[in-house]
Amino acid sequence: MKKIISILSCGLIFSFTSLYAEVIKVGLEPFPPLITEEGKGFSVKMLRAMEKISDIRFKIKIMPYNRAKMELKKGRKNLIGHTPYQLETKEFYVYAQELNWSINASLDIYSMDKGNLHPDKFKTLKKIGTPRGNEGFFSEVYGIPIEQFYSSGDIGSLLKMMKKGRIDIFLFERASTMTKIQEIGIKNVFYRNIDIIPASFGVRKDKQGTELKRKLDVLIKKVDQQQIFYEHLKYSNLPKSGIVYVP
Repeated sequence: MKKIISILSCGLIFSFTSLYAEVIKVGLEPFPPLITEEGKGFSVKMLRAMEKISDIRFKIKIMPYNRAKMELKKGRKNLIGHTPYQLETKEFYVYAQELNWSINASLDIYSMDKGNLHPDKFKTLKKIGTPRGNEGFFSEVYGIPIEQFYSSGDIGSLLKMMKKGRIDIFLFERASTMTKIQEIGIKNVFYRNIDIIPASFGVRKDKQGTELKRKLDVLIKKVDQQQIFYEHLKYSNLPKSGIVYVP
């Protein structure tokens, strides 16, 4: 009888906590292994760890990055990711701000033709693939005309287009790209690192967003990031250029 009462008490406490939890609406772009299409990944694991030590609950929805930014701008999302920390477009920072946190992500270019990766050539190519929503950032930061980008598709579909020769190179983050190449099984893909981009989360640039930022900045410091991101960090130790390993 005591055991039953104890179980019921725990259930009531959980229900009471859930009822009064602060629900944060989150829009995340697939960025495996940090964020997967199934709504998992190391960064999501960090958010879940933050839930356990707070009254915050994250309601996560996976979506393209450009849609996540629009949802944040219109106030339909409270948190989005991953953003390129302090490197987004000027227009973005009119309505948004980022957490005081980031994790480094290697930005690479990929091609079936090694010659396309030459520093003096890749920016001149007319068909540069990147997931939708990233073309504006890459265009502004690297001085590549936005007309040269092809962003109609996700990581997997764009990599398949590259294999078929329909785009010249693919430009995106290393861990997410390499894991997808290995999953699809595309062999003999050349890569070269061009930058290190710190990945972060964005909130609205208003009173509510600033208060949320304050809470999350404190919570992030309380979780074990080294343990959470251990597997991701191994990609940082790969050579700056080479051929993507496919089992």
